[in-house]
Amino acid sequence: MNNAVQEIPLLNLSLAFIPVLVVIAILYKWSHDYRTKLYALSRMLVQLLLIGYFLTYIFESDNALVVLAVLLVMVLISSWIALRSTHVPR
Repeated sequence: MNNAVQEIPLLNLSLAFIPVLVVIAILYKWSHDYRTKLYALSRMLVQLLLIGYFLTYIFESDNALVVLAVLLVMVLISSWIALRSTHVPR
């Protein structure tokens, strides 16, 4: 089994942004708030990059305590979010 990380060339990765650029161009043309969309896009990119590096660290870790700690944090945060959304006043 090959354990090497598959790298995606930047040109192939940039092709994924073509639909995003089309939508931003349409929003700009229709005088909608395109700056908010650009901010959201940049925030999404930063979050995905951080998660990618974090997951790489977790998957390369041979320490079971690290994996269990991450699992515990994920369960606690998802439970908190689920319980918080059920108590929204109407």
